[in-house]
Amino acid sequence: MRYLPLPRTAIPVVALATLVLVMWIGWGTARSPATFWAPGDLSRYHVDRAGCTQCHEPFHGPSPARCVGCHSEQYFESRATPALMTWHRELSTQRTACTACHTEHRGALAQITERTRTNPHGEFVFRATGTSSCTACHEFGARMATKPTLRDEAVVRRLYEKGRGAHQPGRLAECLTCHGGGEP
Repeated sequence: MRYLPLPRTAIPVVALATLVLVMWIGWGTARSPATFWAPGDLSRYHVDRAGCTQCHEPFHGPSPARCVGCHSEQYFESRATPALMTWHRELSTQRTACTACHTEHRGALAQITERTRTNPHGEFVFRATGTSSCTACHEFGARMATKPTLRDEAVVRRLYEKGRGAHQPGRLAECLTCHGGGEP
């Protein structure tokens, strides 16, 4: 098979299209680099980050070294359950990238853990309970993929009492059938 070059009439069109594309990228980058290059808003967990390079290496994407800069072993010890701490420690020794499980730029109310892309209760449950994490109400096994158990916490007991029978296991995913999505 023989390669045929572009016809002479197509070369100016391709050159013009390339020039327009380069100018559009340059204009967008100069005008608002974060908005132009970010694929979406940060989650509530990272919304306070000062800029892209706090998490990303230029031209290389998210950096595990930069993740560990904020999420150190001491950080996990103060916030995580022993099972979750062990889970992350093992992944760290295996040099597994944080982005293998965690994704960002899906919006303020999105979960950043890959295996929990959708919250079965809807984002309304965080506003209703005043919590910001699944672990406030649930205990996860050694692996996040296992089904969580409900913790015996004040926030859980208060939610069940407040619902007078409507809030029960298996029904919390249907919050918006009774609640309008505004006030809990």
